[in-house]
Amino acid sequence: MEALLRPRPRPINVCKFQSPTARTILRQPRINPSRPLFRISSDSDFHGSLLRIRFSGSPRDLRSHPVAKASDHDPHHHHHYGDDCNRHGGDTKLSGLQRALDKFVRAIGWVNLANLLRDDLQMRWCLAALFLAGAAACPYLIPKPVVKPFQNSLMFLASLESRENNRGQANDGADANDVTARGASSAQPSTEDQGLATSSGYDYEVFLSFKGLDTRSAFTDFLYTSLTKAGIYTFKDDAELRVGEEFASGLLRAINQSKISIPIFSKNYAYSIWCLKELVQMVECQKNGRQKIMPIFYDVAPSEVRYQTGDYAKAFHSHEEKQRYDEETMRQWRAALKEVSFLNGWDLHNMLNRREGTFVEMVTQEVFKELKKANLVVPDSLVSVDDHVDAIVEMIGARTSETRIIGIHGMGGIGKTTIAKIIYNQLSDNFEHCCFLSNIRETSERKGIECLQQQLISNILKTKWIDINNIDDGIKTIKERLSTKKVLLLLDDVDHKKHMAALVGNRDWFGKGSKLIITTRNKEVIKVPEVDGLYEITLMTYDESLQLLSKHAFRRDSPLDEYIDQSNRAIGIAGGLPLTLEVIGSLLYCIDKRDWDATLKMLESVAHDDVQSKLKLSYDALNFRQKRMFLDIACLFIGYDKDILVHFWDESKFFPEVTMKVLQNMSLIKINENNEVWMHDQLRDLGRDIVLKKGDMKIEKQSRVWDPKDGLDFLRRHKGKKKVEALRLKLDHQRQYRFTYEGFESLSDLRFLEVDGLKENFCAEERLLWHELSSSVLSTNKNLDLLPQLRWLSWHDIPLTFNITSFSMEDVVILDLSRSKITHDWEGWNHMEMMKNLKVLNLTDCHCLERTPNLSALVNLERLILRGCSKLVEIDKSICLLKHLVSLDVRDCRHLSRLPEEFGQLIALKELRIDETKIEKIPNGKADPPLGEAWRGCQGMRNLRIFTASNCSSFTLPPTMGDLASLEYLSLKHCKSLKMLPDSIKNLGSLIELDIRKTCIRELPNSIKNLQNLKVVKMTCDSTSKIPDSFWTIEKLEEIEVTRPQVTHPRPTEGFHVEIDNCIHKCQSLRILKMHDAKISAVPQLPKSLVILELESLDMKTFPDLSNLTNLKRLSLKFGPCDVDGPLEEESMPQWIGKLSKLGTLFLDSNNVTTLPMDIILLPRLKYLSISCRNLHCLPSLPVYCPWFCTLNR
Repeated sequence: MEALLRPRPRPINVCKFQSPTARTILRQPRINPSRPLFRISSDSDFHGSLLRIRFSGSPRDLRSHPVAKASDHDPHHHHHYGDDCNRHGGDTKLSGLQRALDKFVRAIGWVNLANLLRDDLQMRWCLAALFLAGAAACPYLIPKPVVKPFQNSLMFLASLESRENNRGQANDGADANDVTARGASSAQPSTEDQGLATSSGYDYEVFLSFKGLDTRSAFTDFLYTSLTKAGIYTFKDDAELRVGEEFASGLLRAINQSKISIPIFSKNYAYSIWCLKELVQMVECQKNGRQKIMPIFYDVAPSEVRYQTGDYAKAFHSHEEKQRYDEETMRQWRAALKEVSFLNGWDLHNMLNRREGTFVEMVTQEVFKELKKANLVVPDSLVSVDDHVDAIVEMIGARTSETRIIGIHGMGGIGKTTIAKIIYNQLSDNFEHCCFLSNIRETSERKGIECLQQQLISNILKTKWIDINNIDDGIKTIKERLSTKKVLLLLDDVDHKKHMAALVGNRDWFGKGSKLIITTRNKEVIKVPEVDGLYEITLMTYDESLQLLSKHAFRRDSPLDEYIDQSNRAIGIAGGLPLTLEVIGSLLYCIDKRDWDATLKMLESVAHDDVQSKLKLSYDALNFRQKRMFLDIACLFIGYDKDILVHFWDESKFFPEVTMKVLQNMSLIKINENNEVWMHDQLRDLGRDIVLKKGDMKIEKQSRVWDPKDGLDFLRRHKGKKKVEALRLKLDHQRQYRFTYEGFESLSDLRFLEVDGLKENFCAEERLLWHELSSSVLSTNKNLDLLPQLRWLSWHDIPLTFNITSFSMEDVVILDLSRSKITHDWEGWNHMEMMKNLKVLNLTDCHCLERTPNLSALVNLERLILRGCSKLVEIDKSICLLKHLVSLDVRDCRHLSRLPEEFGQLIALKELRIDETKIEKIPNGKADPPLGEAWRGCQGMRNLRIFTASNCSSFTLPPTMGDLASLEYLSLKHCKSLKMLPDSIKNLGSLIELDIRKTCIRELPNSIKNLQNLKVVKMTCDSTSKIPDSFWTIEKLEEIEVTRPQVTHPRPTEGFHVEIDNCIHKCQSLRILKMHDAKISAVPQLPKSLVILELESLDMKTFPDLSNLTNLKRLSLKFGPCDVDGPLEEESMPQWIGKLSKLGTLFLDSNNVTTLPMDIILLPRLKYLSISCRNLHCLPSLPVYCPWFCTLNR
């Protein structure tokens, strides 16, 4: 049984932390001091996470406060709940608890409340608890100017609770009086800040590390105050005396999420275990390139820190005497001290005029300058850009000395510029010469490229450079003046190769170690040798979309409960496009709930002007042919197979293959993994809106009518010649339409016709129908030349009486008669000689077709689709005469048992799909092959690239299948008669993906090592399976999936044994490794490239440290079962899990695990946590941003 597990932390007793001020306010004789007043717990809302404080007392408890009583008759205190509460559906009638809270807060006054939170630790505790008790019922109760201090206090409460729970541990004498400080801004970031924190990668700008007894009340306090006044967001831990030695996870996270760390070295600094741990963490962050350390040597010399002499030697001697830390830990402490001592900082100890006030001002100025280096403005409401940022930073080689040029591409409004700015800000600390050229497309159009060249030169040389007469002069100056400068350059919105030639040219234009980032909508622009890598920004997921929408519509991370349905509608409209989410969210903010539906209904029909204008820039950049194809796709062809679609446009006029590539490079379309053309809904709406506007919003003037509901009305109501080029119709018995000669004659420009609906609803005049041997009618039919421009005819369930030759079929290239009742003797087959240009014939789900007609007249046919023809038993041998046939699809033809004997002669064939048929073999090309020569003639099919035979229970592979030298994709899933792969598989040098799941293949041949282009392998194994060592040497492998066998008898509990060879770490392309029910005796070093790792039947004792897998996003580990009859052998989950900073999903399963690593809080991107550990004693703190869940199997 699985149940949702929620943490049950120790309740917080407010009465334990009462200053004199707090005791005055909380003097409540009715409250039992031993009973906690408030309880803090983690809670999960619909799409986010929050900490919730539950009030354990009664409204009467709060109303009894002396201050609350005093405020009853105070005419000077007024509190307005504001429009937010009512606007978002809040109840204006407050509960007794809220009324008591209202009186309590009014008595204090909002103006002084934030100061109380900053200045009085205990007051912060009590007031934050009171605030949350009321805010849970009315989230907008608190005025906006003081929301952030209260939210900060909420996170502060959580950290205090964590420490309170750890008080039972042994105390360290040196740490008992050690206090490092965290001020009002030092608490965990507010909910409002979380989007920025997760997007920019930082919660704080400065982290202060110091020995409390030495500097807390004087120097550190001066420095903190100075930094805060300068607007620098600083972490200073003023919480409480630190007792025990468990390194607070919140403190670790604060270090990780700070841009600058300032350790203040004093005489007793090294006595503090906390300080030393902080320092180690700082050094680690600096090595990762995410932080800068700026040390202050307060009253010790750098050499004393470096070599641990004097007081530092005494401190380490003290640690050694206690014998509480191993040699490795001590070594890390010493190494950190030594490394930091060499860094540029401030030596206050050796200053002649030791004036601390002046010194603090100087430090503040230097810190401010350091932070100011990265000054490109990014939005505060960013969501989940970390993955993009990390991937691009890795591509650009931030920590290498190589010159790198990286191109970022994607559709308009997807966030390219924002992400590029974040990367620029992160890298700018390491560059003296930085330049950001924004809106290059627009600037070059208005002011010329010379202006951009001048700006580049001036910014890098830090002088006004005006001597640029033309583009060539600018190029010459850049090459001469900047070739020795290590620069960081961001070129935004490049849309032409001439921009690249004038601003980037060759990498030797800039000094060694330069980093160039280019953003563009047009991928073609950056597909040049100079660019080292391309990165595409993808659309947001549902969760990310909901969070971004909420930030703009609700000013929080998740929607209000009563707005869930409307929020989902808004997300559907936006389709994961950040620009649209921001526009819609801002549009919906501050409007009444009743207006939401009307606004969303409008946006579902017409995109907002701000979105359309941004997207139309890409459309305007297209030429005439490209625009026509874009509009065709937007109105008609989204979801269609690309290889079929390219035939629609005249190759001599539109160059469809090239144009489709242009549309892809411009991010106007995509080709998905199923080879289907995809277009974003906002771009679709843009295209359709262009068509409507060109037709003056009148359907009779539209060039394309895409809605079948409008099609029949279009024909019925508007007479005369029509300009329509594409028309969709749906036959309807309620609004029946009679097809006439004159009606079709008026559609002389029609290129595309699609008719759908039951043939029973079809009605047409006589001369459009087939007739029995009537010479006069036949003569008339021969003269019919309707739809002379027709290229695509799609008529599902075509009436058998309709004379298809009434249309001009000479130029038809695609004929789709799916779901029709036609048979092999249908009259239309007798006129196929008219369709000499036919490229695609689609007969999907023609359930009355038992055998195919003679197809020899279709000499140019390239694709024949017979999928789902359930009664088909024979394919006419004339198919073997189709020398241009590249694809045959007979999937789900369940009665088809053979192909024509000469089938192997189809030299042009590239794709063959026979899934769910009774076919046992592929003929070898001879009419009467000798026994045992099946497939020997496969050399004739040497161009075959895709072959699928899934669920062909009797299909077998011949020994000579290696003749298929061009084969790239082979699927034999559920072919139960297959027991082995032939050794000739080694000749399939082009094979990329192999799927042999649910077969009886017991082992892979050793020759599989020769498949050096193999990227994906999927298989099912049982207890006798064998994976040869040579398999792990295939260096291009990207995905390995081993699934459980489906058997009727019980599966052996021990699973099957797999030896993973040590050479797997050389597979630097491996991204996915899934091995279910595989008992792995030893897990070797795995490649760093892994993104998904799922392993089962593991041994906790021998499981290695996988902290090197820093790219891991999904981890699932299942450890072997414990002895249920013996004593529980308690184990801890590996600590290294906390180092997997990109981990978003974590599944853990073990009966022996009793504790989870504390470092789990350091996983800033963890969103899903599933635990199946029935003996788990307690949960650690979870990441702030984790909408987590846990499952327990009992």
